Amino acid sequence: MPSGIYNHKPHSKETRKKIGAPKIGKSRSKETKKKISETLKRKKIMPIKSKQIDKKISEALKGKKLSKEHTKKISNTLKMKYKLKLIINPNKGIPMKESTKEKLSKKLQGKSCWCKGLKLSKEKYPNLGWRTSRKNQILPKKDTSIEVKIQNFLKKLGIEYFTHQYLKIEHGYQCDILIPSMNLVIECDGDYWHKYPIGREIDNIRTSELIKMGFKVLRLWEHEIKVMELNDFKNKIFA
Repeated sequence: MPSGIYNHKPHSKETRKKIGAPKIGKSRSKETKKKISETLKRKKIMPIKSKQIDKKISEALKGKKLSKEHTKKISNTLKMKYKLKLIINPNKGIPMKESTKEKLSKKLQGKSCWCKGLKLSKEKYPNLGWRTSRKNQILPKKDTSIEVKIQNFLKKLGIEYFTHQYLKIEHGYQCDILIPSMNLVIECDGDYWHKYPIGREIDNIRTSELIKMGFKVLRLWEHEIKVMELNDFKNKIFA
């Protein structure tokens, strides 16, 4: 017996009787029998071994002579796996006929959009039925803490602003905050992601492109915003 396996002591006759006593004379109910049968069926249907385990087994059996019984078992398991693949996706790898393609295209005509004919507003349903490109998607979905702080400052000052607006420049992107009345773009740059103190090359390119378009650009670093107060922000905007 190898060390580390079955180190526990064998049970005595008395303990064995105690363990088996509650089960003696008790029959299983129909529900439990059904559950057991379903679990056994699932075990038979579902493939037990993953690809990684199969690779390990194949590497271990390389160069070894197997018995006839062993080879039969392997062949049967492979056949079962192949059958399962066919059951899950029977048409995998088979090219579609032109006649079937034509039939599908006829069926799918006018059924590309489930909301066709319904009057739905883009404001209420921005992601339903609309073919939106990446520029119209809000990225990131959640505003950062420094962005929220600047937004709160603007609310206190009573300045109207818009978040995540796509700016049509050569290197188009979604700005953090846009103030149309002041023609101002505010960028809340994280110290790590925007490479403080040098800044990213793309950020510098975009600022120059925005200035050429007639925008004012205010870039604020993360460590500045964390310490910033309302008066400091006011002085930077109206400078």
